[in-house]
Amino acid sequence: MQTQREALNEALDNLRVGTSSAAWLRDHAESEEVRKLARAVHYIGFGAQQIALALTDRNKTKDL
Repeated sequence: MQTQREALNEALDNLRVGTSSAAWLRDHAESEEVRKLARAVHYIGFGAQQIALALTDRNKTKDL
């Protein structure tokens, strides 16, 4: 069974892959609609990465 940290690190890896794909589509898709959607997905993925990093970074002050 995974620890919470292991699960969050796995989630971070998945988010990085998804965010990278969205960033590529944001910059290269021919359709304006696809670029807009990719931009939104990129921000969602990036925000989720920030949350996971905030929860796993041992140097962060625990103030939640």
